[in-house]
Amino acid sequence: MNVTEGRVWAEIFLDHLVSNYKIIKRKVKRSRIMAAIKADAYGHGAVEIARILEAEGVFMFGVASVEEGIELRQGGITSRILVLSPVLYSQVDAVLEYDLIPTISELKFFNLLDEKVRRLKKPILVHIEVDTGMTRTGLPYNTAPATIRKIQRSPYIKIEGIFSHFPLADGDGAFTKKQIRQLDILVRTLAQHKIRPAFVHLANSSGIFRYSDSHHNLVRPGIALYGLAASPDIRYGKGFIPVMALKSKIVNIRTVKAHTPVGYGHTFVTKKRSKIATISIGYGDGYPRVLSNIADVLIKGKRARVIGTVCMDLIMVDVTHIKDVAVGEVVTLIGKDGKEEITAEECAMKSKTIVYEITSGIGPRVARVFKYNDRFISVRNLLGRWRYDGKA
Repeated sequence: MNVTEGRVWAEIFLDHLVSNYKIIKRKVKRSRIMAAIKADAYGHGAVEIARILEAEGVFMFGVASVEEGIELRQGGITSRILVLSPVLYSQVDAVLEYDLIPTISELKFFNLLDEKVRRLKKPILVHIEVDTGMTRTGLPYNTAPATIRKIQRSPYIKIEGIFSHFPLADGDGAFTKKQIRQLDILVRTLAQHKIRPAFVHLANSSGIFRYSDSHHNLVRPGIALYGLAASPDIRYGKGFIPVMALKSKIVNIRTVKAHTPVGYGHTFVTKKRSKIATISIGYGDGYPRVLSNIADVLIKGKRARVIGTVCMDLIMVDVTHIKDVAVGEVVTLIGKDGKEEITAEECAMKSKTIVYEITSGIGPRVARVFKYNDRFISVRNLLGRWRYDGKA
């Protein structure tokens, strides 16, 4: 069965990804790039995204967990992989086995890791996170120099990088500039103690395009790689192209009388004789339930309103105004159809959330169909099996 004959799929345009990557690369000039591909590459498919970016020469990948790092290694990725979030104490052995770079964000983890690598006499690279205002994880800024000096004394732990996180790079400029200054001061302080990490990194997508003094020698683009912006008020410049389109098909069409209630809770009642199409996607696939009665989809190049409550597996739309609609018709929920387009940003705005949640929330039963210049490359289906029919 061709996957586009299935119930719901996301098309991933790898050539768009490469184009976005090259825009970022030109912007950061001499700084190296760590591609953030956590949360299954923001829903786009981490292994396939990593393979393309690795072929393009990306320096490093950033993931959120040891499990995500292992997935990349098992998928054949050989580049550096940094686990940006704290590693569970029970996963130290896995970090060593799969050649992952852990983040040290608190002293207890360092002590555990140090004990392990001393016993094995196995050197390991680490990056150190310092909290400059996220108040989430990381060494406290005021005590960081002393803690880092202690870490530096370990014979088997090599501090390759030091970093922090922006909580407001797409908003409060004064706070963000303060963070940049703080990290710069810390780097100079460490240098006085002959601690000079090879890499300093702070800039996320918004930081890359709004604060050039945050680039240092390594940047961490995430959402921009996928052709999206962190918020509706932020634009990263011309040329960025969304990497994902989300599609499904009509599985039922019926004509009903005026005053007919539709769906769970009868949250919609027709005002006139209406033609209703049922589409095979729902909140079980990651299509937000909050889009009930407010979102549009594209059918035959025209917008059609979602009516009634979004179900786990299905949604209903009003297609009264669209001629010759048939069961099996392709429906675009995110992406272009003719002159019309529904963006992930539009879905996020109507859902009163952020675009990250829209793409990363698209679930595992949505097949990912990877294309390069409109040529089919591979597909990942519900069971996680990969089929490779060509190379980009």
